[in-house]
Amino acid sequence: MASRNGVPKFHRETAAVRRGALIAATLRSLERYGHEGASIRRISAVAGVSIGLINHHFRTKSELIAAAYESLALGLQRTLRLRAAADRDTPPRERISRFLNASFGPDLLAPSVFNVWLVFWSMILHSPQMRAVHDRTYRRYRAILENLLGALDESGEARRFRLRPAAIALSALLDGLWIELSLSPGTFRPEEAIAICEDWVDALCAGAFVHLLNDKPRTVRSQPRNHT
Repeated sequence: MASRNGVPKFHRETAAVRRGALIAATLRSLERYGHEGASIRRISAVAGVSIGLINHHFRTKSELIAAAYESLALGLQRTLRLRAAADRDTPPRERISRFLNASFGPDLLAPSVFNVWLVFWSMILHSPQMRAVHDRTYRRYRAILENLLGALDESGEARRFRLRPAAIALSALLDGLWIELSLSPGTFRPEEAIAICEDWVDALCAGAFVHLLNDKPRTVRSQPRNHT
């Protein structure tokens, strides 16, 4: 059917587009209503579609929530990675600084973002689908840190350190500070959180963490991992 000016009046969206719109509506619902926003009725109202349409694209509510969880996590990781990348001539240490600054940016510290994460975390212990998404996205996040730290390790600007436990430690530090800032933003400022993380990386470079030291000779990695 077309309007008088010849422009189609109605169009059928692809399944991928519709699924993406429902995932976006789920995230908006969780931002507005917290745990109550996880109901299909709330999500359908926010999306402006029928419950039947949601059921057509997602077999269960858990499947929809898990898809929203993965979408948010991968989107944030992609943003952080791109902000840290800069250009090829940027020194590895500067890339890490860019990543740290991006990790405490206003968009990541918005209360609505933390509210969504709280809903997701509360479901991980009870939903195999949410647990699977958590495990996948955590591995990808740690891989980003391993790439950044690996480039620093290979640059010769730091004492040799064990990459995997160093990435785990930095991830825990970032997460802990981000949670505290989100729960109680008046306790300290984002700039202080960034400074703490910068000091941690400097201490890592100086070999201050005995259990993270690596005495093996340096080897050149054949190809950096790319996570898009």
